Amino acid sequence: MQRFPFEAARDLLGILRALYAADRARGANERRLGRIRAVAVDLRRAMELALEHEVGTAGHRAAIRSAEKATRSLADLVDVTTPLEPTLLAAGQRIRSTASRGAEREARRRARIERS
Repeated sequence: MQRFPFEAARDLLGILRALYAADRARGANERRLGRIRAVAVDLRRAMELALEHEVGTAGHRAAIRSAEKATRSLADLVDVTTPLEPTLLAAGQRIRSTASRGAEREARRRARIERS
């Protein structure tokens, strides 16, 4: 029985997020951004469906088929001429901004403790 590939699906969601951020920063049109969002939504729904059904059930198999379809749709969004650098830079920026916000929260927390 085939298990749902949750780890790979999460990886693809991360790629889609980075691709969306990079394309948005480059001024991609709403049609392309909508296609990226739609693939991400389809993949997320497939993951949710897999969580709702036991391995080997019709629902679980449907989740796998949905994830495979979303993967094919993602492949339609990129090709050999799609530059990877903007997507990687966008992903890196998301990490840096998250880390920065975390450091700011920690500094505020420490200041509150010191005032107490």
